[in-house]
Amino acid sequence: MTVGIFGLGYVGVVNTVCFAELGHNVIGCDIKSQKVDSLMSGKSPVHEPLVDEMLQKNIAAGRITATTDAKKVVAEADVILICVGTPSQNDGTVNLDYTINTTIDIANYLSNTNRKITIAYRSTIPPGTVEDNMRPIFNEHLKNFTGTVTFAFYPEFLREGSAVNDFMKAPRIVIGTLDNDISDLHKLLSYNAEIPIIVTDTYTAEFVKYVDNCFHAMKIVFVNEAYSIGSAFGIDVAKANEIFLLDRHLNISPRYLRPGMPFGGSCLPKDLRAMQHFSRKLNVQAPMLNSLLESNKQFQQRLLDKVIDKKLKKVLLVGITFKNHTDDVRESPMLKLATDIIESGKCSLKIYDEDINLTTLRIENANIVKYVENDLKQAIADAELIVVSKRFMSEVIALNTTNKPTLNFTDLDKYPAQENIEGIY
Repeated sequence: MTVGIFGLGYVGVVNTVCFAELGHNVIGCDIKSQKVDSLMSGKSPVHEPLVDEMLQKNIAAGRITATTDAKKVVAEADVILICVGTPSQNDGTVNLDYTINTTIDIANYLSNTNRKITIAYRSTIPPGTVEDNMRPIFNEHLKNFTGTVTFAFYPEFLREGSAVNDFMKAPRIVIGTLDNDISDLHKLLSYNAEIPIIVTDTYTAEFVKYVDNCFHAMKIVFVNEAYSIGSAFGIDVAKANEIFLLDRHLNISPRYLRPGMPFGGSCLPKDLRAMQHFSRKLNVQAPMLNSLLESNKQFQQRLLDKVIDKKLKKVLLVGITFKNHTDDVRESPMLKLATDIIESGKCSLKIYDEDINLTTLRIENANIVKYVENDLKQAIADAELIVVSKRFMSEVIALNTTNKPTLNFTDLDKYPAQENIEGIY
């Protein structure tokens, strides 16, 4: 089967390499030629474990190509997956411009043909988008078409840093559609007999992604609030959380229930704002959901207070992307902390993070680039205070031979407080 993928960001690139790995021919498409060129050179335009190796393997096998020519993709694909960005506005409204433009392009290029094709949206979109927005827009621009088109929504539940594993070993696959013939999409997605495939209507499928991400945001806020209170009592936060997470019957899963950093990234804040927007638009009271961003904001302030209270002038942030094994700094708590430190004027700043993509950082956060250091050993030697938010704590401990004060914003269980290492609580 030939799969066309529009949008070569995190979701699009991971889908490209995974479907190719499963034996399909994949054509990636993006309006940014630099992404296409990077992909075809065997270098993923996004940082994600395993992706470069899978990309190079499948380019060599002839299963992956990429282009800026949308017409070529529409002409050759059996199934099209739309993975373009759906960023949120300040009020939580979801920006559908990229999705709309892609839909129009596909309709224009299908005009005057008799193709049989399935169009599945993967980008997170508000309930009703496929049927109430995309299908009418598509039909408006489609001319002299004698083939068949199936519309579907196929939500992604991929975590940056573990996206390939999340794809290949998904807990479930959801297909939302109001059309009768989803045989091609169902065949494409039946790649692991252990993964249940749930078919439902598009509205339900569109909504469950928001439910997932808001629940994860709530869990992060909950543990941070709960252990802020516990810390004030002087409790052992790591031990209390270890006990809490032993209950797999009622507490469900330890994921997102580890006290530490505020939530950030490209999904949780955006989707939570969207849900808050939905509640206002529909006049539905949602006080708990509406409190989560403010609570997260307060915990973000706690990070800055921890740094400033040390009254040390040279601060090194070890880790600035929002989680391990990704170069994504969108709404990263550590990027916000870096900005807050700079704006406070109370400390000088250096940043180390081997996951960072300097090219992307120059484009989107040019003011931060000058603070980035490539040599962790030298950066530690120059610092007075070290703040660690990612997987680099063992390296920091080994290189910090003079036991400089260190704030541990990462794994509280593995690195408990000691003489020169202080936890977030």
